[in-house]
Amino acid sequence: MLGLFLGCTTDTATDAPAEPVPWTHQRPPLDELSPDGFDTRRAIIHLHSPLSHDACDDHEMEDAPCLADLRAGLCDDAIDFAFFTDHPAEAASTAFADLFNPQAGDESVDGVASRLHCEGGHEVLWLAGIEDELMPVGLDRHVSDDAAENDRIYNGSEAETFEAEIAAGGVVLQAHTEGQTTEALLTRQQLGLHGVELFNLHAMVDPTKREEDLGLEALDYLTAAGPFISGGTTAEPDLVFLAFYQEQTVSLARWDALSAVGPMLGTAGTDAHENALPMLMSDGERVDSYRRMMSWFSNYLLVDESSPAAAEAALRERRSYVVFDNLGTPSGFMVRYGDAFWSSPSAEVGQRFGLTCPTLAATSPTDTSAPTITATVYKDGLPWQTGCGEWTVEEPGVYRARIDIVPEHLRTNLAEVAADFVHAYPWVYSQAFRIGL
Repeated sequence: MLGLFLGCTTDTATDAPAEPVPWTHQRPPLDELSPDGFDTRRAIIHLHSPLSHDACDDHEMEDAPCLADLRAGLCDDAIDFAFFTDHPAEAASTAFADLFNPQAGDESVDGVASRLHCEGGHEVLWLAGIEDELMPVGLDRHVSDDAAENDRIYNGSEAETFEAEIAAGGVVLQAHTEGQTTEALLTRQQLGLHGVELFNLHAMVDPTKREEDLGLEALDYLTAAGPFISGGTTAEPDLVFLAFYQEQTVSLARWDALSAVGPMLGTAGTDAHENALPMLMSDGERVDSYRRMMSWFSNYLLVDESSPAAAEAALRERRSYVVFDNLGTPSGFMVRYGDAFWSSPSAEVGQRFGLTCPTLAATSPTDTSAPTITATVYKDGLPWQTGCGEWTVEEPGVYRARIDIVPEHLRTNLAEVAADFVHAYPWVYSQAFRIGL
């Protein structure tokens, strides 16, 4: 296995492709086997269907076309697992089987999920969940047979809610980490919180959340986004994401603090409702279309089969990593400590931490330029090592990796605004390794 870590040991530019790959709104499914034998699959975590009270332009848009947009987006983005998180105002009183918004041709999977069959053969597994104070995903049933009791429990965050949601099969996550205090999250961790969002799209664009929760200027991204939305550039409209994409350091710091206490999954939350920016871009699609928002980033799960149990096991065992697909699909990424791949709940110091740099997958949109890819390993939230390779861990701490990319390969797609957007962005986040704790 040592050969896995003999990749880049310093910052590097990958080899330039021989032929350009055009931008497309129908991306191919992931097709990569991890070095430890798991299939790599794409998951969206934190997603709202028309059952959420504020979805579909607050229901000013009819639900049928909104649902059609959602289903088409899941297929076009080649999503394998969709962890829905509808609000309880309507979902609590909806029969559990109807939380999957079933349509003709869908296949029930043991009553706990629904399989959508896309044109072309791709399949999407739809799993049910709730977002309120907490965000249980992958529920096998409602927490109660009574709608009012469902609503009461889903709106809570005390021990009773954790117990009920876990008993119903849920993996209990925290949405909007940026809006919580570390102290509140630590309390919830003791009650059974399994994971937190290290990035949330809503927080990235909401002026109040940007200013009050993330410490960013409320509306400074609008100048950069303006040409995409107004038609002032011929750049690919999907790349508008780069106008407001920044690392959410507040959420990362809280994730690090929780990981120092116990194992804690880190996820990225899409939080799509198709309810924010209905104006059409130059491709004839809404700014906030389900397809567009779900194409920007996802959670890569390592699974042994396409089943609800396998997807939930990947979350429970933290066999995942966060990828900002808008910048390209990574290939060959690997992180390991000793015999543990992807993450570890607890391990002794003195073993080797290994990181393999990904390259840009051959299916990624690109001109004939090569991106620059760099790597950093963090210890307790601070840079510890740079580049890819192996290092002996001699001190206790929380260790995780981040891969950055300078998207030189997207200059043609960025057209007139390339000079503003070709710089380093976080591309891949690993899970955390708790070592010596």
